[in-house]
Amino acid sequence: MKVVVVGAGKLANAILSSNPDLRNCEVISWDMINSEILSQEVIVVHAGSGRQLDDAVDFCAKTKSVLIELSTGLKTENMTPNFPLIICPNTSILLLKTISLLSDSRKYFEKEKIRIVESHQKTKTSAPGTAYKIAESLNIPFPEIESVREPERQLAEIGIPAAFLDRHAYHKIIIGEGSEQISIETKVLGHQSYVTGLWKIVEAVKDHVFENKRYSVLDLIGQNLI
Repeated sequence: MKVVVVGAGKLANAILSSNPDLRNCEVISWDMINSEILSQEVIVVHAGSGRQLDDAVDFCAKTKSVLIELSTGLKTENMTPNFPLIICPNTSILLLKTISLLSDSRKYFEKEKIRIVESHQKTKTSAPGTAYKIAESLNIPFPEIESVREPERQLAEIGIPAAFLDRHAYHKIIIGEGSEQISIETKVLGHQSYVTGLWKIVEAVKDHVFENKRYSVLDLIGQNLI
């Protein structure tokens, strides 16, 4: 089985430069696809800006290959595919399990005041997909999410190390107000946890048969596949 990585940014390069311990798998970049691979069923990982997305979708439609979507704000989020499509706004498995737990427990917090704060690198312009998933799990409107992009605040208030200002993901959920509050904080620095989580998702995809439809990565968490 070949795992084909689409994209040329920092995350795609981190995936391609990693050394995954995948059984009977070869990881290659989209640029290495040849005529032989064009007729095979593979696992496609899209971690790009969308420039090559149409080609990747056409390929998966033709070969019925699984497409794992790591980018946010693209048409795949609302697509009705004729191949297995797994939407992954985040691949940090611990964070995904936390979101799943919050979703399962939503009814207990319906009467509480809830704030969601997220922080990413200043250059991030795409939708904060993980924050949206957290808000969705707690039935919080997306416009109420507080987004932080100022490096000064990230350093002083959130505690992001200077070395990771250009590649981090921070989320904080504050339940309650005044003298009674519970906070849940997640902090991911760099790309390593995303890459490690991705390979766990790939292993789950290799070992199971998926229908030709769109899935959320939380569906895999809910089925205890990861």
